Amino acid sequence: MFLLLQDLLLSETLPVHGHIRTMPFEFSEKEIAEVKRKFSKLDLVRPYTWKGVLNLYAEFNGYPIRDSYEIEITASGEYPAQVPFMREVGGRTRAIAQKYKLNDLRSLHYNLSNGTACLCVKQMEKGRFPPGSNLVTFIDDLVIPYLYGLSYYDKNGRWPWIEYSHGSLGLLEFYAEDESEQTKESIQQVVAQVRLEINWKEYHKQFRKPSPEKLCVCGSRKPFQKCHPRAWPGVLRLHADLKRFQLNLDNLDRLCRAAL
Repeated sequence: MFLLLQDLLLSETLPVHGHIRTMPFEFSEKEIAEVKRKFSKLDLVRPYTWKGVLNLYAEFNGYPIRDSYEIEITASGEYPAQVPFMREVGGRTRAIAQKYKLNDLRSLHYNLSNGTACLCVKQMEKGRFPPGSNLVTFIDDLVIPYLYGLSYYDKNGRWPWIEYSHGSLGLLEFYAEDESEQTKESIQQVVAQVRLEINWKEYHKQFRKPSPEKLCVCGSRKPFQKCHPRAWPGVLRLHADLKRFQLNLDNLDRLCRAAL
């Protein structure tokens, strides 16, 4: 299996007291059979949740890895329009963090709010989980690549592909490097994603009037451009795209707030 991967990052969740907010949902008998046929050690423990052991054998750039993980996969009532959530529940993520003395689990693309894994940046979701996808696609194209990367990190102390920052800074790094043509819809999606950040006001200031000398939104007290040089071109590109499409940032902000 060859993994065409550059990074696995952001998968936003709706935490409720440390859990994932779910709506009534049940997998079809056909999909259950497909999952059981390919991943026999995963069990449907609730109508919307799978749990068990996932064995993987994957290869990237000629580096094969065989491993197994205890995982939990939860789908919301918006599935399959919304990508499911995955937790590594066997303690491997924390063990790797301990092994390399990582104080911040987000270095392993772990959501602190609810323990889910950050599987990919928002802009990559449709490519990895296009309309019509099922849970087998989700596991093959998102879960297994992430776990391969985690195993690689366990062995080598780094990710096997280009790594992006966590959260919206990583989203901006990807936005800067993305060669595809942006649309009004894609720009609105980026703004909506960044709008979820606690320090949205600081991002808002930069999108309206970029300044490389303003303090970085990460809280480091360093100038933005020096602190996150790969994200800075993403700020400039988003600012230019907002102007090019005549999108009013304040109007987008109000729409995002109304949707929350």
